[in-house]
Amino acid sequence: MLKIIFFFILALRIILFNLQSFHIDMSTWEAWSYRLVSLGPSNFYSYNYFSDYFPGYLYILWIAGGFYHLVFPNLSFADLKFELMIKFITLGFDIATSYYIYKIVNKYSKKLSKLSALLYMSNPAVIFNSSIWGQIDGIFTFFIVYSSHLLIEVKKPLKASFFSSIAFLIKPQSIALYPLIALEIFKSFRKNLLSSLLIILITPIIFSLPFFISNPIFGLINLFQNSTGVYPHISLFAFNFWGIFGWWKPDKDIFLFFSYQAWGIILYILSMIIVLYPAWKNKLKPSQFYLACALSSMVFFIFLTRIHERYLFPFLAFILIASFVNKSKILTGFYFLISLTHFVNLWYVYYFYNFVYNNIKPDNNLLFKFVSDNHIIFSLILIISFFSITFFYYRLFYEKLNK
Repeated sequence: MLKIIFFFILALRIILFNLQSFHIDMSTWEAWSYRLVSLGPSNFYSYNYFSDYFPGYLYILWIAGGFYHLVFPNLSFADLKFELMIKFITLGFDIATSYYIYKIVNKYSKKLSKLSALLYMSNPAVIFNSSIWGQIDGIFTFFIVYSSHLLIEVKKPLKASFFSSIAFLIKPQSIALYPLIALEIFKSFRKNLLSSLLIILITPIIFSLPFFISNPIFGLINLFQNSTGVYPHISLFAFNFWGIFGWWKPDKDIFLFFSYQAWGIILYILSMIIVLYPAWKNKLKPSQFYLACALSSMVFFIFLTRIHERYLFPFLAFILIASFVNKSKILTGFYFLISLTHFVNLWYVYYFYNFVYNNIKPDNNLLFKFVSDNHIIFSLILIISFFSITFFYYRLFYEKLNK
């Protein structure tokens, strides 16, 4: 029965490909893919050409664009066929993520493993992000989930380090899990710590070389610095802590002797200390590790400034794994609550830029207006959820410690 539902969800997601993509992002993918096919990677980045993405996803756009141009040599990249191909690629990674969710959960509960994979594939936020919006958060999420599987289940820290660095090369937001991964390697695979750190540092540089032939050492570093400075605001439509104080306000403004950006970093570090303390105090059980991954993603989203609405995405996979590995109805409840909240956040931004921003439709859509008027409530839902899950995490830690 679950297999039938899975294929029904898969068919539905493919049908949803035909809905309007997030036009700003999709037109950007089209332009970047065409530029890569026309000029090659060594000429892609330029001081007078905007691109704030790392080379990881650009490789995908380069290969996809080359294939598209070979099959449809007379068609423009701004064509529905290209959009469909881009969405199919991300769908493939979503399927791969659901498979590894299944593999992880299956080790601890064979009865729940298929259901866990189904719940990820049918998650409204995951579907919306990949099948409608056309974004790529599902791609780097796969590599982070896969690297966690390698580290915890397969006990391969070097391979885990390699694939986590690939995730970083696709989306630098993957760095949210690096402190936890490094600490886990230190606690469980200390002899591999130096090798793992070298892999994490060197792999992105090596894979970036075709894009930075003239500046192989500092090219990626400069890109990272420039990309983090593109949106210097406290919150970019994100339902997080800073969303309570308003969106798109400069994070360089001063509050109580420090900039908002500095306060964000302080809150992030303090919160990460809370998350990492159990891992430092005692080696985490798998059930605790996956929950710590979820919390690490959440801390990154909630407390740092310059955060987009999509940056919560990896949390969904890890809280789902944690809820089923722990067989916890409480965590499962938070999975559904936060998935719905994240979906609303995604839809709100999608609707604003596709319709309201371009004056295609007025901003009196009832759901859009409700979210605009009550976005603080959604931020509070996520903040309260974070502290509630953290409490559960510590209770789990001390229960295991006292056994």
